[in-house]
Amino acid sequence: MAQQKDAVRKKYKYAFYSFVLFMFIFILGSVAFIFSMREIQYANMGRELCQLLEHEKFRLEAAVNGEISLVLKMAESPLVKRHFLNPGDPELEKIALAEFAGYSRILIPKSIFWINDLDKKFYLNDSYAYTLNPDAPHNYWYNMTINASEEFNFNINHNPDLNLINFWINAPVHDSNHKPIGIVGTGIDVSAFIDTVYRNYSGNSSLFFFNRAGEITGALDKNLVANKVHLESEFGKIGDIILSVQKELDGNKAQYFNIPGGIGALGAIPEFDWYVYTGMPMSLNDMLKNSLTVLFAAMMLVVAGIFVIFNLMQSNFELNKERDIYKDMSIVDPLTGIYNRRFLEESLERIIKSLSRSGGKLSLMILDVDYFKNYNDTYGHKMGDTCLKMLANTFTKSIVRADDFVARYGGEEFVIVLPNVDENGANIVAERVLNNVHEQHIPHGKSDASEYVTVSIGVVTNDVIHSHTGDDYIKKADFALYESKQNGRDRYTAADDIIS
Repeated sequence: MAQQKDAVRKKYKYAFYSFVLFMFIFILGSVAFIFSMREIQYANMGRELCQLLEHEKFRLEAAVNGEISLVLKMAESPLVKRHFLNPGDPELEKIALAEFAGYSRILIPKSIFWINDLDKKFYLNDSYAYTLNPDAPHNYWYNMTINASEEFNFNINHNPDLNLINFWINAPVHDSNHKPIGIVGTGIDVSAFIDTVYRNYSGNSSLFFFNRAGEITGALDKNLVANKVHLESEFGKIGDIILSVQKELDGNKAQYFNIPGGIGALGAIPEFDWYVYTGMPMSLNDMLKNSLTVLFAAMMLVVAGIFVIFNLMQSNFELNKERDIYKDMSIVDPLTGIYNRRFLEESLERIIKSLSRSGGKLSLMILDVDYFKNYNDTYGHKMGDTCLKMLANTFTKSIVRADDFVARYGGEEFVIVLPNVDENGANIVAERVLNNVHEQHIPHGKSDASEYVTVSIGVVTNDVIHSHTGDDYIKKADFALYESKQNGRDRYTAADDIIS
């Protein structure tokens, strides 16, 4: 009996020690598991938030850069200028309204505004909205724009006369003596833009735009924007963390970081001197929401290792996939803000198919910056990039029709596409480009063509048939460009017809 009791005691003792050892291993394993899951969840959420920021940054930059180009074209429209100089002429007003309607169809917000400096009447689309008082504090943007030397400016504020909170793009309109005669522009509803973000995103993170001063410039709560609420007032301690990360942000790449009760991510939008922030709460329950928890007691270490490897591979795959999608969607040249080569090639294919059915003409010209390598060698690549941006803007201002467009072909080469434009019209555009480039007076001390930056142009015009390709026009225009260079540069040459 004593031996049986001793055996029972040993069993209980062994069971107790086994239980203690199991609990020790379980507790240590649980702590290790929770910490591992915490790091994995933070990394995954951080990457997810950074991907969200990069995607929405691109959408905003691409949308705004495109709108700026269209607003500048509208400000240079001769029809608009004639109407501003003669606001009482009903015939000119009718023509100008048709011009505004055309731009309204192209602009993403589908709306435009204009103000004639003579009567200060604010028109939204084709309707009179109110008469602007330039002395009112909230209309500071009007004097800032009408008296500015820049081609455009933008601001985000609440317009109490329209009861709208928009990202406003404003461009002054000048007469032939460069005297300001009014303002045209468009307004992008940042709140609606953020609403779209939330409709397309299934997570529970919040998205905020703010400026360098820490004032919120975009949020779901429009009052935060209208009252220019500061991050520290809205987020408290988290606001301090965001601003400290802002000061140490490395370039334009989004960065994620820990915040009390969750994780945040921050990215820069240097074109507008803005930043974009998103944050997501994370609890212990969030960390353990996975199928591995159920199997933890039996396969804790093995499954945890597999889970880490799987998540790393899966997240890397999703990241690469998202980057590929982002790259495929891009149609804007990141340096100059105009269309890129991919857009050019796809558009040419579509235009040629359309014009071949209608029997229309297509004019295309290739523009090359003369002695640009010498320019880079002399002034540096940073100044070279600035020069290309100025020229891209000059080329864009040289075309006036909605169907015409400019694209960067590569390096210092650009292409202008003019659907339904004959030889005479193409020559006029080419001469306008040359004159506009001359007017920029960009110094070029190492050019054999001029003391300023110049361009050489090759032009081709042809009746479009179905067998034509974009390469046919590119090659023919390139041949004409070669002749322009051989004949001294700073000129344009029209090529012969394309052989059908």
